[in-house]
Amino acid sequence: MAKSKGNGRFRILVWLGLETAAARALARGVLRYTATHRHIDLHIWNQHHPADEFTDWDDWRPDGIAAGDAGIAKPVPASVRAAVVFNWMGEGAALPDAHVSVLCDDDAIGRLAAAHLLRRNLRHFGCVGALNSPSWSATREKAFANAVRDAGCQMAAPFRVDGGASLSQEREALASWLRALPKPCGIFAVSDWRAWHVLDICRECGIEVPAVAQVIGVDNEEYICEQTEPTLSSIEPDFESGGYEAMRALDAMLSGKRPPAKPIIYGIRGTVERQSTRDDHGTARIVNRALDFIRLHAASGGTAAEAVKAAGCSACLLQRYFKKTLGRTVVQEIQRVRLEKACHLLRHTETPIKEIAFLCGYEDEVFLKVIFRRVYGVTMRDYRRQRHNPK
Repeated sequence: MAKSKGNGRFRILVWLGLETAAARALARGVLRYTATHRHIDLHIWNQHHPADEFTDWDDWRPDGIAAGDAGIAKPVPASVRAAVVFNWMGEGAALPDAHVSVLCDDDAIGRLAAAHLLRRNLRHFGCVGALNSPSWSATREKAFANAVRDAGCQMAAPFRVDGGASLSQEREALASWLRALPKPCGIFAVSDWRAWHVLDICRECGIEVPAVAQVIGVDNEEYICEQTEPTLSSIEPDFESGGYEAMRALDAMLSGKRPPAKPIIYGIRGTVERQSTRDDHGTARIVNRALDFIRLHAASGGTAAEAVKAAGCSACLLQRYFKKTLGRTVVQEIQRVRLEKACHLLRHTETPIKEIAFLCGYEDEVFLKVIFRRVYGVTMRDYRRQRHNPK
């Protein structure tokens, strides 16, 4: 394939629907790739009206398309020569011959969820799948169940409900399933949305979380995870890497290379633990409240005094608990989180150092430079030069 329009440039249309954290992280990966590949003209489009379709973009004549699985249900512009599709299993879409699916490692997600709950010394487990049990949900369920059984523990039949059920029917069925689970138990929900339902029904049924049931979801969708009662532990896929690798593949296909023979699989960033899998008492509960606040707000200017308020105790008591359990003070933990973000920005972005200071909660660029050199033994500029990896 020759490059677009004879001028060495490609036009790529991205349709993700940016309502979720997953889609926004995929878009960040897309933007990170195009920031260093200047031959790509990019338009990330978010549907604002149900009548809007890809055919609206025919006049722009995009060469490539990167879309979520819902986006490819729309008519694809005739000019499109290559496509990457996120979370698509390869059926029912009119795509060009040069196309590839970009998928999360769902098997690894199921195994990681099992490992996280098994460390709680639980013996009984259950899994809540997605509506209509799509293939990604089934893969996560199977991997979770296999890991639980391999550990010699008991696995209940997974909870599934047909998408044709009413909301009341679904909630009644989930409540019956939760009541029947042997207790204490660990529950893996294949998405944060489903885990939210589980926590809601547990509260209605009087099933205490995490004392009686511990719950973990997937996606680390913060508007869910930070607002549930209790807050929700969640596995965070590496969506940004998925967006980056998708654009790399699309760029290669538009340059004339053959599409990958297999789907592109992106991995997992880790588990963000919150209260739904922490059976906290006393000291641990107070420390974890402060840690949750610091993790969320340190880089946006959150202070030690605010962490004390979040913990719900006196400053002296929190400092004593921090030194006892973590071996450092509240201020040192805030600094650690801020510096960790600074290191990430230096390694993976071209963000100017002056802006990094602001993004990490420091008002003074010089102050950050002094602390950084004291902790890491090199200047921020040298650190970036030695370790920069935009991938």
